[in-house]
Amino acid sequence: MAEKEATVYIIDVGASMGVKHAGRPETDLDWSMRYVWDRITSAVSTNRKTLKIGVVGLRTKETANDLSQEDESYDHVSVLHPISQLLMPDLHELREKIRPSRTEAGDAISALVIAIKMIGDHCQKQQYRRKIVLTTNGLGTMDDDGVDEIARKLVEDRIELVVLGVDFDDPEFGVKEEDKDPRKAANEQLLKDLVEKSKGVYGTMAQAIAELSIPRVKRVTPVPGFRGRLTLGDPQSEDGIIRIDVWRYPRTMVARAPSASAFVQRRANEDGAQTQSTATMASSDKDVDLALVRYNRIYQVSDDGAIGGKRDVGRDELAKGYEYGRTAVHISPSDENVTKLETHASLEVMGFVTQAAVG
Repeated sequence: MAEKEATVYIIDVGASMGVKHAGRPETDLDWSMRYVWDRITSAVSTNRKTLKIGVVGLRTKETANDLSQEDESYDHVSVLHPISQLLMPDLHELREKIRPSRTEAGDAISALVIAIKMIGDHCQKQQYRRKIVLTTNGLGTMDDDGVDEIARKLVEDRIELVVLGVDFDDPEFGVKEEDKDPRKAANEQLLKDLVEKSKGVYGTMAQAIAELSIPRVKRVTPVPGFRGRLTLGDPQSEDGIIRIDVWRYPRTMVARAPSASAFVQRRANEDGAQTQSTATMASSDKDVDLALVRYNRIYQVSDDGAIGGKRDVGRDELAKGYEYGRTAVHISPSDENVTKLETHASLEVMGFVTQAAVG
């Protein structure tokens, strides 16, 4: 079974994120969302119920979090999506919510505290792989009060902190922003120190986007394709033979694209009630209610007295048998063992011959 994961993405949507920098044809927000959308859509495509995602907006026009009533430093931070399995309707809603705001107010450190609380409330004492991903251009205000306590909390709760900055300096990757804003330089250093104290990951957004082209290896629990014994010698004799227990595992497997599901538009009955189990897909202009297509197998036999010459029979009325000429030989459940060949998985090498004998 796949391990449980809880990831919170903190996305800076401040007014400065809606500006184009470094000669790029897209805004800082659109550029950084390349990475975020890739990660989120990959999670949605897995359809894993144990993979939970939360999204927090930083420097938003409104305020929507549980801590803002206690302290105004949490203003302009909004929980856009609570930690849960992200589905296609949620993805469409997020695309509408994540847009540049018209404010520069909002503290990234406060947003981190909110994300830590979200993970703590959701995961509690359960075994989760916990992660917080912060994307920002570092041009907002950041209060360094309590940073050491936050770093200790991240380590205690085993939360991996990943900070990806737009145009953050990274000499190893070859990124160096000229004439950097003094506030941004100070914020970069603050976030870098926090990541080092919490044993997280600090990097520039350019590297993260460049690595999107690298195929990701999917970790799966290996399932043996064969479990048996390798026998060298005559298996009927106990003299001079060697038996070795062998488990065979696949080294590589073909990665196939996820299959599509069949849907039809849901219809209401005469009373206006909708009784089918449905899935809702959000479109750009309105919600479209879709009903999942369910398959049903029906067993029929020829019957001249029935309508259409066919009569339905239940699965419990069926019996096993073997075709013999134009008749069928019935096999009762008690006699099924007679038809089963007793086998055991093994690889048996009876002996060896010289190469000359083969040629």
